[in-house]
Amino acid sequence: MFLSLSKKAEFSHLRIKKQENKLDDKTKKETRKRQIINSVLLIFTLALIYEIVRDSLRPSDFDGYVRAGNAVLNQTDIYADHLNTWPPLFSVFSVILAWFDGVSVFMTRFLWNLGSLLAMLGSIQLTVSICTNETIQLMRKRTASLLRNPIVLVPLVIMLRYILDNMANVQINIYMLFCSLFTIYLFIHKKYAWAGLLLGLTISLKVYTVFFLFYFIFKREYRIVTWTFLALVGLNLISFGVYGYEGAIANYHHWLSIGTEQAYTAIHRNQSIFAMFFRYLTTEDPEQGLYVNFMSLDPLKVRSMVYGVIVMIGLLPVVLFRKKLKNPSSFQAIMEYSIVFTVVPILTPISWKAYFIFLWVPYFLMFLVLFKNKPTVKPGALVRMKVLFFGSILLTVFSTELVVGNYFSDVLEAYSVITIGTIMLLILQFMVLIKQDAFSMKIE
Repeated sequence: MFLSLSKKAEFSHLRIKKQENKLDDKTKKETRKRQIINSVLLIFTLALIYEIVRDSLRPSDFDGYVRAGNAVLNQTDIYADHLNTWPPLFSVFSVILAWFDGVSVFMTRFLWNLGSLLAMLGSIQLTVSICTNETIQLMRKRTASLLRNPIVLVPLVIMLRYILDNMANVQINIYMLFCSLFTIYLFIHKKYAWAGLLLGLTISLKVYTVFFLFYFIFKREYRIVTWTFLALVGLNLISFGVYGYEGAIANYHHWLSIGTEQAYTAIHRNQSIFAMFFRYLTTEDPEQGLYVNFMSLDPLKVRSMVYGVIVMIGLLPVVLFRKKLKNPSSFQAIMEYSIVFTVVPILTPISWKAYFIFLWVPYFLMFLVLFKNKPTVKPGALVRMKVLFFGSILLTVFSTELVVGNYFSDVLEAYSVITIGTIMLLILQFMVLIKQDAFSMKIE
């Protein structure tokens, strides 16, 4: 009997020992995971700090912003500078930048890029808030834990190329991403006046956010549409106050003229769907002798062809988006917003690489629904979706100069790899939207 009790005690001791070993292994794995995440965050942070300082000392597109503001202050032709292809109101907005630039060139650019980082942080908070239907106030309290969460960290690493590109050129696009996400957040929370004002402001400054207005018009969301039009009229009246009636009319006419002339260019840096068709189907100059065309069609006919293709492809979202939104924070609604974020860079006639920062939203969502939740679609369909996801990343991210070098990056851009990668991401989202009942977007 004593022997039996001894064996039982020994067995119990061994079982406890095994459990302790399992807990130790689990703890070690968690520790390694935290160390890896902290290392990635440290490298990420150091790279961004280095980029902020370096880019604040170099010529950039921000110089064009400053010259536009100075032209307003000096009452000279705002479009005498070839870099100024922005709406007239943008030059008025740039007056503030010109004032600060007059005080300190370095500090103005440093603070602008630092603001871009804060705008990116705000974009992350807004994206997670929209997906979880939490208020932004609650989201701010767990910002530190969010940045260590692979759900955020992985898409952020994917987007590093475009974050750095915006900072290298000291551009406004990350602010536009933040404002667009804030517009969606305000719309979901029924703050239609503020949402319309913000959307009207971004359209007045950079135009390409007009696709969100088109979306709201199609969805018959007339309250935000009305406020947006009121904001557009009110904000652009500022231009008439600054330039005078005749000057404002001349500026808007000139802006539309140069926009029409430059909108359909085959330059390899332009990654819009229009430029892709021009490079493949015309003899238009892509610069640096990077001709990839296999046909020599008339550019005007190709332009009409592109519009025809967009209309035909647009029949799919017309069918999928046809119903009015019952719940603006539903899975269906969030997927629709994500698709609009995806089309912004490829449907904008002149779309530089920095514009593709808008892909933050679809990459975040697709990583969340495909890898951090358990879809109930058939294994074969899930594999195809993941192939599209990784194929898109391969084309949009790994075509960067840091990976393939300057020359081959230009060659890949001539072949429109960023455009094609974005189209793959768009197709993936339509596949998810069609089978939406099999997906969820829970964040743990």
